[in-house]
Amino acid sequence: MTTAIPTAVVRSAARQARITLVRKYTSPAGLSVVVVSLVVLVVLWFLRDAEFGVAQVGASGYIFSGFLAFGVISAAVLGVAGELQAEREDGTLLRAKAVPHGMTGHLLAKILVAPFDALIPMLPAIVGAAIFLPDVMPRDLLGWVLLLVVFLLGVVTMLPWGAVLGSVFRTMIGLAWAMMAMYAVAALSGVFYPVGGWPAPLQWAAQCSPLYWIGVAVRSVLLPPEAAAAEIGGEFRLVLALLVLLGWAVVGLLVAPVLLRRMARRQSGSTVQAARERVLAKGY
Repeated sequence: MTTAIPTAVVRSAARQARITLVRKYTSPAGLSVVVVSLVVLVVLWFLRDAEFGVAQVGASGYIFSGFLAFGVISAAVLGVAGELQAEREDGTLLRAKAVPHGMTGHLLAKILVAPFDALIPMLPAIVGAAIFLPDVMPRDLLGWVLLLVVFLLGVVTMLPWGAVLGSVFRTMIGLAWAMMAMYAVAALSGVFYPVGGWPAPLQWAAQCSPLYWIGVAVRSVLLPPEAAAAEIGGEFRLVLALLVLLGWAVVGLLVAPVLLRRMARRQSGSTVQAARERVLAKGY
């Protein structure tokens, strides 16, 4: 028995991903996501001369690297988890389950959409920074290639865990609490700033999260070498960061399909109806 995905399913997933992207980013709600990117660009401009950390590196570089790192995490984890939860309650997953290879195609479409969901909201800031603040962008072709590798690996690493959250929590209120916890973990994991000056127990705790390694990887590409002085051990450890992220990706890709299959088996008309009645009664 072959486990290969039929070509027709791949084409259908690609078509679904294209339709999803066009609808999402041609609507007013979709276009509004660039507002945050523009606000970040304005902040970077006003802080272009400020310095941060023991190495006195420009604060704009730290802000921009944290923005890119969390953009990857937000799109791949929070975005995917929220969509899966909503689709479970509105019957989308039930309809996909009823079609041959429907769940496979539906999830493949999400995998294709996730990198664009991470990139498009950040694109105005990337273009603006490249024009007005070139010091916070990669300085050569190798830097751009490394940034692309870190970006894609970050999406691949976090996407399965977004699917895990979406399959584990059965209500939007439960998922909302999980998302709040994710924001707290991001703040304590060195996504936005280095944690080299923290007490040793907090440093070890931060390194247990893949979010920390995404932040380190992005900073190692965007910031000058002297910024490593503020990191744990006084170095960026880019190779180690990539290996750790790869390990988290492998584990996630093993765990997520199991939970998603269990979630799909539990989908039925009665569960969708119960979810609708709960939303009408409680508002969530």
